[in-house]
Amino acid sequence: MHISSATWKWLLIGTGLALLLMMLAYPMGYDQAVFMVGGEMTLKHGAIPYRDFIDTKPPIIFLIYGISSLIFGHQEWSIRAFDILFQIGSLCYFYKLLKRTTGDEKLALGSAFLYVLFYVTSGYWMTAQAETFALLPSLLVFDLTDQVTNRTALHKTSDIVPGIYAGLAYTFLFLLKFTLLTIPLGVFIYLLLSSKEGRKFPWKYVGGTILGFLAATGAYLLYLIGTDALPRFLESLAWLKQYGDVDPLFSMNTIIERYFKLFPMLAIYPYGLSGILLAAIGILWYFKDRLRPVAEEEGNKDTALVHLFIQLSLGLLAVLYERKFFPYHFARTYWAFVPFVVLGLRELQKIWKDYSLSWMRLKRSAKILRCVAYGFVIFFLIFFSTAPRIISQPLHFLVLGLTGADRASDVQEKKPQYFYKEEQDIAEHFRPILKPDDEVFVWGNSIGIYFFLGRRPRTLCLTNTPFITSWTPQAWKSTLIAQLRARPPKYFIVESGDEREYISGSAADSWQHLLAWVDLREFLQSNYKQDTEIGHFRIFQHK
Repeated sequence: MHISSATWKWLLIGTGLALLLMMLAYPMGYDQAVFMVGGEMTLKHGAIPYRDFIDTKPPIIFLIYGISSLIFGHQEWSIRAFDILFQIGSLCYFYKLLKRTTGDEKLALGSAFLYVLFYVTSGYWMTAQAETFALLPSLLVFDLTDQVTNRTALHKTSDIVPGIYAGLAYTFLFLLKFTLLTIPLGVFIYLLLSSKEGRKFPWKYVGGTILGFLAATGAYLLYLIGTDALPRFLESLAWLKQYGDVDPLFSMNTIIERYFKLFPMLAIYPYGLSGILLAAIGILWYFKDRLRPVAEEEGNKDTALVHLFIQLSLGLLAVLYERKFFPYHFARTYWAFVPFVVLGLRELQKIWKDYSLSWMRLKRSAKILRCVAYGFVIFFLIFFSTAPRIISQPLHFLVLGLTGADRASDVQEKKPQYFYKEEQDIAEHFRPILKPDDEVFVWGNSIGIYFFLGRRPRTLCLTNTPFITSWTPQAWKSTLIAQLRARPPKYFIVESGDEREYISGSAADSWQHLLAWVDLREFLQSNYKQDTEIGHFRIFQHK
């Protein structure tokens, strides 16, 4: 049975949309809860990141979550709905962009679909992260750079204008996650390589980029100064540097244990083993004859894919630099990775067709063996791809939602140190007894308690992560103690069993960190009595 190209197109589009819509059933992960609470504080209650609360992420992610809450309400699925709309719009742009720059509609469609597959199957924890929302500004910069270098839509005299737009996009990326500034570095390298192929270096475009970036970041710095948030912003940068140095960049242990062991092992989750192999085949196939002079009519296609390869390489270097290798860190590279997976699939298909031409000369037994080998290759590619996670991630949570199963218990059972069920149990415990003016303070990582209670922190402490390290500024600790003393919350909740050694460099949990901090321990002992205990949480009531 032959399936037409149009049927394949609509089948991929329909499957991709279905996968995206299934994310509505995804629960919140730890990071999503932090971003939502911080986002609602920012846009619904006028809090200013760095001045009114401290977190390890730059401010843009909180604005995104706050906007999703304003649009869709105080719901777990509000960020999922926002993310789905964001992905649909961005991937339509991605499809049109690849189609224009490569002249290959099938490559464009296949890349957009594979992006959805990689992204959605990464799971509830790895989606709606800062890297997620880097897609659209990254595509915009890629588009502007292509137009300038290939003159597909712009004139030479207007190069400074798209440069300014690119600079604004870089500022967005910088304030979304600082290491996303590898994107402009990739653009600069690509422009240098393009100028060596006979194109004039677009100085006006680069100048506009610098102008736009400096103007936008300068405006943000003025905003920080005007809101008295600049000192803590600078302190946060210093904190992040120390956080990165928990595993020193060039120490022998980091090189051996993290770069050569953990990095390749953990890269398998986001890409899948078959995805990595196919991308490698696609890259090798594409660059095997790049040393020859590029024909004039091939220039547009070649430059687009070269730029993608540069961005992919630098994105992976940024993941190496961060040295944490969480699967969502790799999401920044999906848009540059998937076209090479499509090229790898094409090369395998071509090899198979070349072999199949000789089948008529084979004996029946040899044909059977080839069919078995072909079936094994297909099984291998699917089994070791991200596709099987359709069952364990989007379909799993969709079924739980439709059947009314206890999703919270399912999440907590499968995710160590994430007490999702207990967060909701605490909210159920407090709802009948909390008065409108009663305040709650959570010392730990389970910030979902605030979300499920519909409350917010009244101190600098969103999560306690920035406050438990050996390099935490003393000014932060002093401010937190002063805020608690000035406005003691009615309930003080302390988490245990939530140690984050990879962040703090300590194997202690939140309860142990509280006992070790003399001022905080004395404040708790002097003003509170233990009320009850729910799972991993000790609940204290003001005397």
